[in-house]
Amino acid sequence: MISHSDEPYVLPSQIGMDKTLGDELLAWTVQFQKFFVEELDDFSSRPRWRSGINPFEWYDEGCRIIHELRLRFPDVHVKSEFAQYVFSVNERRENMGLPPISPPNEFRAGHISISDVLNDPKSHPACGDDGRAE
Repeated sequence: MISHSDEPYVLPSQIGMDKTLGDELLAWTVQFQKFFVEELDDFSSRPRWRSGINPFEWYDEGCRIIHELRLRFPDVHVKSEFAQYVFSVNERRENMGLPPISPPNEFRAGHISISDVLNDPKSHPACGDDGRAE
C-alpha cells in the first residue's frame, strides 16, 4: 500500500502488480499517449487517433487488461473509463440501450434532444427529485 508519493502517478509495481501485467499496462498507456489526438465536440463523431494504430484493438487490449486486474485484485473495484476515447457518445449510449442524442432544436428520427436529456431528472441518477445534487 502506498502512503505517500511525490509523483502525480503510481507505477504498477508500487501497487503490487506483477511485472508482466504492469509492463502491458504501461505499454498500453504509451500507445494512448503516442497515438490519441482528441475527443470531438459532437455526439456522433468518434475521437481522432493518428495513423499507425487500430483504436478498436487498443480498446480490446484495455478490456483484457481490466479483466486481468479484476482477477488479480478481486477486492478492488477496477473501473474502465476509456470507451470515450474510441467510440462516439451516441455509440456508447446505444450500447447501453439508450437512444442517441441530437443537438438542441435539431430533430432526428430515433434520437432524443440533448435538452430533454439535461432536463430529465431520471437521467441524473446522483440528483434528487428537484434536480439538485444530494
